[in-house]
Parts: sequence; structure tokens; C-alpha cells
Amino acid sequence: MREAIQRLDDAESPVKVTDVGEEYVTLDVPESVHDAERVIPADLVEIGQDARNWFAWDLEEKQPRAPYTNPGYAGAAQWGRENVSWDSRAGGTFEDVIDALDGTVNGHIDDSWRWGTVEDDDGNEHREDPRPLYPMAIVPHLDFQPDEDPLMLVDLDDVIEPQYDGTALMTREAWDLIQELDAYTEVSTSMTGVHVFVRAELPGFVDGKKVQEDLTQSLPSGEVGHVEVYGAPANGRVMGTTWMHIDATPRHDVPERQATIDDIVDEHLDDDDTLTPAEQAQAAFDDRAEGSDIDSSKSKSAYYSLNPEPIAQTGPFRAHAVNGQGPHPVHGGTSTPDAKSTNFGVDTNDGWKCWAHEDGGGALQLIAVIEGIRSCGNASDVMQDPVDALRVCLAARDKHATALEDEKPPTMALKGVLGVQGVDYKEDGQLSKANYALAIGLFEEMEYTG
Repeated sequence: MREAIQRLDDAESPVKVTDVGEEYVTLDVPESVHDAERVIPADLVEIGQDARNWFAWDLEEKQPRAPYTNPGYAGAAQWGRENVSWDSRAGGTFEDVIDALDGTVNGHIDDSWRWGTVEDDDGNEHREDPRPLYPMAIVPHLDFQPDEDPLMLVDLDDVIEPQYDGTALMTREAWDLIQELDAYTEVSTSMTGVHVFVRAELPGFVDGKKVQEDLTQSLPSGEVGHVEVYGAPANGRVMGTTWMHIDATPRHDVPERQATIDDIVDEHLDDDDTLTPAEQAQAAFDDRAEGSDIDSSKSKSAYYSLNPEPIAQTGPFRAHAVNGQGPHPVHGGTSTPDAKSTNFGVDTNDGWKCWAHEDGGGALQLIAVIEGIRSCGNASDVMQDPVDALRVCLAARDKHATALEDEKPPTMALKGVLGVQGVDYKEDGQLSKANYALAIGLFEEMEYTG
């Protein structure tokens, strides 16, 4: 990886600030993201050593891909919070990604990669066309953020107007925000926005987990941009990183900027977007009350560790599968007979994938499809819905893995228990001690009825 980092140090920042005026900042910009030099900040590489939030990026389809976790598979990656665990991550380190891309940051296609399956307008199934992939990083899910100073993305949209002569104009308002943050900044794929990476959390007085507010200054065309902030305590965020670094911003630094984020949020949020002092006090009280909860996200439920391979051994897959690939166990082949179909694959460590519907996940997502709780194509986020999570976990325990009888289900399933019983609970975060004990007792008494 040292050699790769050294090559990145040799790259020249592709976006240059040539004039800072009272209204607009003039930039020299490359013709396209494909032609640009790429400058990747060392701080993001370091964060990824633990957060494992690096992927290979498909610029054309705007999808993260991970040919290093499922060796050779370059189809779309399932990166959602409920599809990953510490033991089976869709993301990897920068070194994982750069090795898979043969050491280059400028786009790579490996002839040995296996691509996903898509359907054409007539419903016929065929393999994706190979495309170059590039390194990219995401804002990781809260579970995988650093313990202190989590990664945050400040996204300024519609603040740059290309002039189509090798230059572009940025609003002075956006430039001043960038200067306040004083961190690594890149131009977006569309060349109309910027991404700024810092370390911070959304302040406690923010109502919600994402900030999106309009700015005030317009571009020459009349377009008015807006600022979005993504980070803890929200779930992860995929953004199309370009590494088109703006030369007048730090090259490698992703610094702590909590005070600046507090000021930006305070300045740009309306009263309707914030919590009153009384609501803040109640939220703080709730957090303290949950501090000694039995349930903790640091203790992963055994339900997430189920092996999907034996669960897949049913229907057409059981009859025709070879080496972990064959027809889908529920809907079978889509455009080819079951005996010849390979639209489904399953692996103990990497989970399952349906290339026909671009769906997949772990054992719980597969159970959701087999039991008809979710249709294939709509299963990846099943564990984010409390009632569906409850049904899946009951089915897992009672039909698919009796060894789970004495294991505690995921918190989302317990929230489903409380929901169907009409018990109020805090939707975000952990359950209170009383609610957790109540939900566990009720779950143990429940049976899966289909």
C-alpha cells in the first residue's frame, strides 16, 4: 500500500483556484471525471483501516462494488446496515480495493471478474457489460464509525457552474463555507457540487439525522444551491467520490471540525428543524436511562451469524445447484430453465445474491424471501422494518435454525414485538431496560405461524 500512497502523493490536484472574487470563485477544471488526476487523502485511508468503508465504484451505474470480498464478483454490492456485520463486511480497506484494481486509481477492468445479471426491456436475463471500477469511500454506518470524531460528509450541491471552456464559477458563499471547514475538498462527478470530509457529529439539537438546507447566493444562471450534511448518528451514505481535489484546500487532512459544524447547522437550520430545550432535555434523559440497557449494539445477535447455505437448500436450487450457484430457491430461473440457470449464488461467508433482481444479503434476508415475508428484489432491508424483522426471526428460530431457541433476537425484532403489542418505545437507538425485558419475554412465548 505504501507504493500506492506514494503514487497518490505524486498526483497533481486537478481543480485549481485561479481567482477569488467578491461574488464568484473561478476554477480551472478537467474535462470530465474520467480524465482527471486523482488525489486521495491519507486521513480517509487511515479511517478505512478500522471502518472498512472502501469500495470499488462504478461511475456509469453509480454503484459500489466489492470484487475483493467475494473474490472475482463485480456485481453491485449490498452495503446496507443490515447486510453487513463485523465478520462479513461488504466494504474493505483502501489496500483491499487498490489491490483488486491492480494498483491503479484511474479505472481498472479485470478479465477474470464475474459481473451481475440484469434484465432487458423484454425480461431476458444477461450479464452486465464490463466497466472500469475506481476506488471510493462511503460514510460508514454508525456501528462502524470511529469511537471518537466520526466521519462526516458536507455536500454542497449546485454551487458550481461549468463555463465549458475549461473553467467553472463557484459561489463565494460556498467557498466561504469550504474555507471555514478547512478540510479535504473535491468536486463532484457532475462538476456542479463539492464534497468536504470532516470529523464531527450532528449536534444534539438537530431534529433528524440529515441536514439539508438552501443556501442564499445564486449562480449566474439563477440556480441556488443547498448544503447537506451526512454522518453520525445517521446510517451510512454512499456518495460518488471523484478525488478531483481542489488545490487550495488541504490535500490529506480530514480534521475534527465539531465547532464549525455546530455553527453551520445553527446558521442554516430553521426553528422547525431543531429540538426545543425541553425536547433536548428529554432526549438526554432517555439516553441516560438507556445507558444501562441489557441490549447493546456492541453484542451482535446470533441471528445475524446464521449460515445461509443450508437455508438455500430448497426448491429449484436444491435440485440443480452446482458449487454454490444455480436457480433461485423460490422463483427459479427467470429467462432460462431451472436446470441451466445460475441466477442465484450462496456462500457461507459472503451470503447470497440473486443477479436477476439485484437482491441479496445474509440468512435472515433469504428466510424473508423463502417465507414470503418479502419478495426477491425487496429483501435486503427487511431487518430495518420492526414487524418484518420479528416475523423473520420467528421463522428463523422455529423453522430454519432450532439452535436459536435460547439466543436473543436482534433489537429490531424486539421493537416489532412491542409494536404489534401496542407498546410505546423509542424508535431510534436501544430499548429501555423495562421494554427490553418485556419484549424478550413476549418473543419467547410467540410462535411463527407463517
